Amino acid sequence: MKKLTVKEIAKMAGVSVTAVSFVLNNKPGVSDETRAKVQQIIDETGFKPNLNSKKLLFNKSFNITLMVNSFSSPFDDLFYFEITRGILNRSRKYNYNITIAKLSSSKPQLPDTVYSGDTDGIIFMQDISEKLVDKAVASKIPSVIVDSHSISKKIPSIAPDYRKATYDATKHLIKCGHTDVAMIASDTVLDFYKQSLLGFCDAMNEADLTANPESCGICARDEESAYDACKKLLSGDTTPSAVVCTVDSFAIGAMRCAKDMGFSVPNDISFIGIDDILLSRYIEPKLTTMGIDKVEMGKMAMDMLFKQIEGETAQSVLLPMELIERDSVKKI
Repeated sequence: MKKLTVKEIAKMAGVSVTAVSFVLNNKPGVSDETRAKVQQIIDETGFKPNLNSKKLLFNKSFNITLMVNSFSSPFDDLFYFEITRGILNRSRKYNYNITIAKLSSSKPQLPDTVYSGDTDGIIFMQDISEKLVDKAVASKIPSVIVDSHSISKKIPSIAPDYRKATYDATKHLIKCGHTDVAMIASDTVLDFYKQSLLGFCDAMNEADLTANPESCGICARDEESAYDACKKLLSGDTTPSAVVCTVDSFAIGAMRCAKDMGFSVPNDISFIGIDDILLSRYIEPKLTTMGIDKVEMGKMAMDMLFKQIEGETAQSVLLPMELIERDSVKKI
């Protein structure tokens, strides 16, 4: 059966193609009577414009570009995988396709699709340089930054409150009786490191505890380097009774190291993470962590972007994280 076109729908209703476009796009510009007539024909025929027709009618590409870097790829990191799930889930509501592009670390630039009109908006995964922020603003392309660590006033962003999360994680260990607490962090994103360190120090200072400089803010970049960081921690003259890990994957690598070195987790040493990635509830022991709904973060990012595409203003959001108690922390 031949598919109907917008022109044919317009002819059947005795109106212009523009009027049909207004009805399909749910925009003002036609009378209630005309809208009802066109909508009735659309309903009766089950008409759905094909992608090319939609692009012409709405002056949109119906594509969204997800920009990732080597540390925020949904193919390599479970945290960003779950955010991407949320983006994909919500994109169906708005009938948008998602394309993925990789940011160049040496030459920050927008994808060619921005200048060719083949994308209606960009979701940046993790922080971007100020130069790239300015390019996005200058291009007038709707944009959102997800998992931002430095709130930009130029592009709306969604960010977990990492300072408060690290503070709460450290505070939980202290409440459980731990006074010799270490931290394994990440210096990949400087603002993330600063926020994490401030949260850790806030909790320690509030409890009149002094962190050993050699065990405060040891840096890792992935699970394997966290393993090495933990080995350094546990090879010193004194061993901390608990470790705050600013990323769950760091905690997983550190716990593996502790067990390989003959320590019992949590009897000899406790661990707490931040993120609540899927794997954290299946390892042994199950990881106590600060959790956030990452799928919901992805949905929020898509909602914020769509508001901008529709000409509305979107505001940045700082999200709280909550303690999820499992088995990797011992009360002493």
